[in-house]
Amino acid sequence: MLSLIGLALVILGLLITILGHTAPLIRLYFGDKSVISQIIWGIIFFGIGGIILIYNAIHI
Repeated sequence: MLSLIGLALVILGLLITILGHTAPLIRLYFGDKSVISQIIWGIIFFGIGGIILIYNAIHI
């Protein structure tokens, strides 16, 4: 279950980082029009998801 959450966060982080500039719903969700803040949020989600996946892989 924890690995699915990590995978979802990694995919969400990638989508925010890659599609944040072109997807208006993502821009409205974060409440601003700054692409740099979307990249930062994408990296944060990607990092948290990656840490969860690594943690899960170590403890299997």
